[in-house]
Amino acid sequence: MESRAIAAALEEEYPSPSLHLDSAILPKVEALMKLITPTLSPVFLPRTPRDILNERSIYYFRKTRQERFGMPLDELEKSEKGGENAWKNATPHLSELAELLKENGGPFFKGGTVSYADFIVVGFFQYIKRLSYDGDLFGRTMQIDPAFLVLYEACAEWLKRDDH
Repeated sequence: MESRAIAAALEEEYPSPSLHLDSAILPKVEALMKLITPTLSPVFLPRTPRDILNERSIYYFRKTRQERFGMPLDELEKSEKGGENAWKNATPHLSELAELLKENGGPFFKGGTVSYADFIVVGFFQYIKRLSYDGDLFGRTMQIDPAFLVLYEACAEWLKRDDH
């Protein structure tokens, strides 16, 4: 929830290697993610309590999301905002994100240098992967552009510890 503030604190405490918070590409990535995430929320949020959360967290998660969307998550998933409509509306933004990723030759947004922008996107991909039944959400996202899988695999060393 406070990732940007945490990144800034890390950059101040450990300036090397840099997270490149001053990169011109970072605001572009953040803006696109602010379009992609809510658009795909009806697809992935209903899976979160079913697939990730412990029993103690499920009630709060469902209650607060129902307040946010004005309907239970199961209804949101089946609504006109969910399913194929969500993918249809998110795909142009995801494609734009892929083009931005390829601008500097990849595998990272800054070319050969990893940055906080990469971690924002790969964190989202990892979340989707955790929610995927047989890889469905993750696979569908990766199929939008091969550059996504290249980025994801390039960040493998930061995904090794996936136990919490």
